[in-house]
Amino acid sequence: MIHAFTGGNDGSGPSARLTIDDQGNLYGMAPTGGANGLGTIYQIHPNGNSWTLNVIHTFTGGSDGASGSAGQMLLRGGLLYGAATAGGIYGKGTVFELKPTQSGEWIFRTIYSFRGQPDAGFPYGGLLFDTSGHLFGTTYYDGAYNVGAVYELFPQSTGEWNERVLSSFQGGSDGQNSISNLVFDVAGNLYGTTSEGGLGSGVIFGLTPTANARWREIVPHQFQGPPDAPFAYNGMVADGLGNFYGATVHGGTDREGAIYKFTPNQESRDDAGMSLRNEAHKD
Repeated sequence: MIHAFTGGNDGSGPSARLTIDDQGNLYGMAPTGGANGLGTIYQIHPNGNSWTLNVIHTFTGGSDGASGSAGQMLLRGGLLYGAATAGGIYGKGTVFELKPTQSGEWIFRTIYSFRGQPDAGFPYGGLLFDTSGHLFGTTYYDGAYNVGAVYELFPQSTGEWNERVLSSFQGGSDGQNSISNLVFDVAGNLYGTTSEGGLGSGVIFGLTPTANARWREIVPHQFQGPPDAPFAYNGMVADGLGNFYGATVHGGTDREGAIYKFTPNQESRDDAGMSLRNEAHKD
């Protein structure tokens, strides 16, 4: 163990995945605790055989947000990017940037405050950068139908960021209430999962870029009950060979959870036809 949270100024309940930099420093978020009880962002620095935790931001619940999401923060160009599930100007969550200074302090900046329906709201999942420096993510609520959305943030020459909703979940066959991270395939299609909707156990969804900067939603798989692998909360990871992998909290042969493999076929990359190989194993 390198740090035990106290529930005080360091935070409590850290559920976000950790991020590591080139110097071996670890970064993460705690959704609760901290000086204001609304969570923290922390850095853990290796020092020989010991580790030192520094709180680099304490959420106030104001324009900065509250309750860091469970998604992993991203490092890009020496800056940290992440999402806060709640708070912000409109109380619907934020996306933020942290910039280190020579003194060891970090400058926190909110780059977007979610507005709520029909805008996205309450981001639980992690962020994804594309090669152009645009950020992509999902939200659990709001969107046009109030059951979540997929959004894109893109930087402006002024240093500000603009946002647009790429797709709003409708709560039917396309799923709802996503807490998923997103992944790209080699053709530039986006994939993720929802925790609910579809046949009742969530779905794998895809977004295919079309003309005029629009995206078309597709649903390659609707999770079912056992022996399928339902309730894929946290999205997928790519293996670099065209396959994606994820985990579910229920389902599988013994109903104790499963690991699945999702392989978009070539046809799906061209026109949204999909195949799924759901190779479920006891979790």
